[in-house]
Amino acid sequence: MSKLSFVRSTMDCYGFADCLTMLFSAARYGVSKHILRRRYMQRRVFDYSMLLDLDDRGISKTLVLLGKREMEHRYILQKILKPGMTVMDIGANLGYYVMMEAGLVGPTGMVYAIEPSPGNFSILEKNIALNKAANVQAFNLAISNKVGEAEFFLSELSNLNTFHPGSANSAVKSKNRTNRSITVKTEDIRTFIVDKRSIDLIRMDIEGHEVEVFENIAEAVVKDGFSAMILFETHISKYNDASHNMRKQLQRLFALGYKPVYCASSDEKTTVLRSMGYTPETVIKTDFSTRGIYTTVSLQDLETCVCDKGGIRTVLLQK
Repeated sequence: MSKLSFVRSTMDCYGFADCLTMLFSAARYGVSKHILRRRYMQRRVFDYSMLLDLDDRGISKTLVLLGKREMEHRYILQKILKPGMTVMDIGANLGYYVMMEAGLVGPTGMVYAIEPSPGNFSILEKNIALNKAANVQAFNLAISNKVGEAEFFLSELSNLNTFHPGSANSAVKSKNRTNRSITVKTEDIRTFIVDKRSIDLIRMDIEGHEVEVFENIAEAVVKDGFSAMILFETHISKYNDASHNMRKQLQRLFALGYKPVYCASSDEKTTVLRSMGYTPETVIKTDFSTRGIYTTVSLQDLETCVCDKGGIRTVLLQK
């Protein structure tokens, strides 16, 4: 993207005021990183503060520049979370959503923040302390479909670390992948929740590993009566019916009574949902794109988008 195209795209998605904020923040970022040689910067994000890693080209850089991201995700959280609820945040990263969730559920609520990357986890703990979030408990592990250990691949972008470094549909590897991997502790949901409060919402953005987590959620529903809402980001390149079957897990959850309540499109300029005849409840400008919030997507169309065509970024499932 040329500099002119970048400016136009930024103006289109964020508006003049946000562009000025970005310019000011970019100058502050440059001074802190390249002149003062600092590794971290503290930034106000909505009604909380965050310590951000200036070496991270992923979520930290976006938040340093704009103080917000994925506003469609925030829209859904604000719709569904109430004081006193309990959230299980899988793939908590640096705490962007964790702090948001902690504010929405309030002091009588609870957020279990789960992050396997030691680097991310260290900053997550600092952000919990920075905000004096007594209603957040952090766990340095991964949620999967088994208890044990697994190889976890690290990315140059803190929010793209993954158990699935390549595409399930090709031999192409992520361009942001490093040559580093670590061994992380894994727990399944049924083990994790034994001594925890009843879970109202599971939120996760875990780069394809939602397939394994969905398998374990279905088991918890059948054996334990588990009924939490599930908010997840899709990763169609990680799914394959033969080797990493998201379709099977979705169909099982549908059979157990789960259905989509909210679906956010990837980009309204190329949305698959509109071509299927759906109309968004609202449209939100964010992350250099415009995303629609849809509330009437059928089970079959959701499956088609998530597993075959793409076009859906975020989904809320509820029994």
